[in-house]
Amino acid sequence: MKQKRLEAICSFLTTEDKIIDIGCDHAYVPIYMAKKGATHILATDIHENALNVAKENIQKNHLENTIETLLSDGLDKVDTKNYDTLVLAGMGASTILSILDNKEKLEPIKKIIIQSNNDLEKLRQTMMKQNFTLKEEKILEEKGHYYAIMVYQKGLQKLSEEELLLGLYNPHNKNYYNFLKETYSTILKQSQNEEIKRKLKLVLNYLYKENGTI
Repeated sequence: MKQKRLEAICSFLTTEDKIIDIGCDHAYVPIYMAKKGATHILATDIHENALNVAKENIQKNHLENTIETLLSDGLDKVDTKNYDTLVLAGMGASTILSILDNKEKLEPIKKIIIQSNNDLEKLRQTMMKQNFTLKEEKILEEKGHYYAIMVYQKGLQKLSEEELLLGLYNPHNKNYYNFLKETYSTILKQSQNEEIKRKLKLVLNYLYKENGTI
C-alpha cells in the first residue's frame, strides 16, 4: 500500500477507535495507527504467509504488545464485541461484501472504512440496500490510478444514480470525473455500449454541477 493511500485511510480513524483490519497484508494500517497512539487493534488475514509478514513488521516496530494478530477468513474467527471499527482495504468489492454479509458479527461495529479495487457502483448499491450510510468519501490519485475510500455507518440512506456510480459529490474530485469522462468517451468511440452511455451521462451531470456547463 502506497503512503498516500495509507494516510488517506488512516485519516478516517482516531486513536480512540477499536480497530479490526481485515486482510491486513503487511499490517501498514495497524502499525500507522499504533504509532499515532491507538491501543486496541486487531490485524487479521486469511493467508498465513501474509499474516507472518504482518507479524514481522509489527515486531520490527516493537508493537506486538499493542497489535494483536489473527488468522481468519474475514470475520469468521473474530470476536467483534470488543471492537467498533472495521477496515477493509485493497480487496475486490465481491470479497468485501461477502465479509460484511454477517449481521451478527457487525452488531457492535459503528464505523466501516472501505477501499475497494473494483465495482464501486455495485459496492455502494449493496451497502445502501443493507442499510449502511455513506458518511464520507475521499477520491485520491496515485500514478494514474484513482482510489475511493469510503466511510460507512449504520443507517438508512437513498443515494442518487450519480452518487452510486461516482460517490458523494465533491468539487475537489473534478480530475476524477474528467478522467472517467475521457475513459467512457474513448470506449464509446469503439463500441456504442448502452451501459457506458449511461455512465458517461452521469459523469457529465456531475461536471455540469461543477461548472454550470460541460
